[in-house]
Amino acid sequence: MEKTLVDNNDNNAGGLTRTVPVGISATPTLAPIKLVGVLPDGLVPLALSFQPIQMIIETPWMFRAQEKEIDYVFIDFNQRGSQPVAIGPIALPGPLTEADFPYDKIFIPQEYFQNNAVVDISYRVHPLESDNPSFEYSPVSTIIIDRAAPGGGQELAAATFVNNPITEFDLSNNRTLDIIIPGDYLDRKTGDTVLGNLNGTESPVARPPNHRQSFVAVSGSMIIQMPVAEIRKFSAFSVLYFIYRLQDRAGNLSSYSLAASTQLRLNALPANLSPPEVPAYESDLLINREDARRMVSVRVRQYDNLLPGDQCVVEWDGIRLPATTVSRLPHSVVVDWSVLIAKGANLRRIIDLPVRYFILRAGDTVGPGVRSPLKLVTVDMTIAGQENPQAPALLNRQLALVNIYGEVSKIPNHLDSRDANKPVRASFALFDNPLVGERALLYWPGQAAPVATYLVKAGDVGGSVVDFDNLIPWSVVQAGGSNTTTLVNYQTDNGVNQQLSPDQIVFVSLAPPINYPRPSFPQSLQHPNRFLNCDTKPPVWQVIEVLIDPNPQVLQPNDEIVLSWQGFKNYPDRNPIPSTAETFKFKWGTGPDGKPNTVYRFRMTEAEYQALIRPLSDFAGGSARYSVFRNNILIGTSAIAYAQIDRKFSTGNYCGPNGVGPGEK
Repeated sequence: MEKTLVDNNDNNAGGLTRTVPVGISATPTLAPIKLVGVLPDGLVPLALSFQPIQMIIETPWMFRAQEKEIDYVFIDFNQRGSQPVAIGPIALPGPLTEADFPYDKIFIPQEYFQNNAVVDISYRVHPLESDNPSFEYSPVSTIIIDRAAPGGGQELAAATFVNNPITEFDLSNNRTLDIIIPGDYLDRKTGDTVLGNLNGTESPVARPPNHRQSFVAVSGSMIIQMPVAEIRKFSAFSVLYFIYRLQDRAGNLSSYSLAASTQLRLNALPANLSPPEVPAYESDLLINREDARRMVSVRVRQYDNLLPGDQCVVEWDGIRLPATTVSRLPHSVVVDWSVLIAKGANLRRIIDLPVRYFILRAGDTVGPGVRSPLKLVTVDMTIAGQENPQAPALLNRQLALVNIYGEVSKIPNHLDSRDANKPVRASFALFDNPLVGERALLYWPGQAAPVATYLVKAGDVGGSVVDFDNLIPWSVVQAGGSNTTTLVNYQTDNGVNQQLSPDQIVFVSLAPPINYPRPSFPQSLQHPNRFLNCDTKPPVWQVIEVLIDPNPQVLQPNDEIVLSWQGFKNYPDRNPIPSTAETFKFKWGTGPDGKPNTVYRFRMTEAEYQALIRPLSDFAGGSARYSVFRNNILIGTSAIAYAQIDRKFSTGNYCGPNGVGPGEK
């Protein structure tokens, strides 16, 4: 049965049928093959040859498989000198559209890249059946498979140092020094790279090369320019060795060469290094948080042959600190908090922690340097309570505030004369993870020693509120004096390290309140019975004066006076009227002579009449008293003064604006 080939628009393909003979076109009609990762010149990188290589068909062919049809792809793998191999068929079910391209789901198996070879590779597409003699094909692309390392497995000859010996003059007057690589190794190709390693021994060391350099030429010696900075890294050695490997463009890597050597005649090495000194440890044979807050350092006292640019590397418990330049001796290196606790000194006491240092010549980042004797120290950064986010700072804002209570006032953090001569109680929420024997020490301003102590007991739980084991004597409070912002705190202590709680602000007023003379009502002197009535001048609905005369007490400028007024339905103090209660605040001032006022006349005017005076009618009363505050501390309070207020005539009418009585509108 014959089947006519049509394009994807259902047009007859020029009468082509499955019986059209092979080779109908002498020109390839498919796009060239593209192998992912292969270099532009066809070289297959070594890493790529250990896996299937992805093939991409970038451009669709004209007559693609439609619904229920299949196109078959063959890859022609023609290794020169061997029989061609066809990889496939690879079935591509229809319908295939332009959206399916580039098509990237074809892979050439890894086993085709095992051996060195030059391969001509192409692909063809058979429509409908895999053995259809009518097909399209691509142009040939050539790839190179190179699995052989430079040198062909032979032992690579040693290189030659042009400078032998290498002196300080050589390094100071050149940017690079030449090393000659014999170039007569097997399988040398363009682009071969020398990977050169300098070393203090003649045995290979597995580390990145000190220098790499590629060459275009395929014959003759290969001269590499080794930077003198790389050579200086080995200034601690008297003999310098050089070993190299070769790597081709494909990535094949040779074995190590024989070692070349040269003498190093540089400046004398550091010698007679003094043992390291740790000043924070010397005084009490312990390094704790107080030391860390000040500074923990390692001091190099002395060594011979100091040169400009020498580098000191301190090793603290196996941790190497960044190198520091030694400009003069003694030389000190600070040990940061993160290093001090890196091995758990904040969790346990570390005894015999090793400390030493190394001196390296300038630029030497490879050699071990010259090592000092070892010093052993003890480090303990453990604490009572939760860790401080700002460690090693003493103040730990995670600790709870202390609370202070007077025996009589019982107001938290408020002490006044009521509590005088009685002990004061202090409590706090216990710190986290309390251990028996840990302490909290309470401090009061003006006292060098703690004034109260709490000793952790068996069964104590962090967060529970506990009282300090002893009460605070009133004499301690007296010694601190009156202050609205007395700052009280405590320290946690595990016998080695302390932490400080935030300050609690405590109001302290020690002076007993002064009993000031009662105020007076000057206008009442106009009446034989000291009344304030309709005949009072000036009228009570315009002004009522309250005279404050603290004599024999003396007030100071800026003392705050709080005057309290209260009206009563019945004189002197029966049936108080709530709406007439009011307080007035003002500052005590100075007179024209600059001296403090001796008296003060307070005036309630028409502005206060409606609320404070109008509700008072016949046989009513008003009271006044004042309190004195200095720096927000109550100094004293006066006795209460009463005045009889009567706004009712014998006729039954009321004096005042419009003759309105207390309940009228």
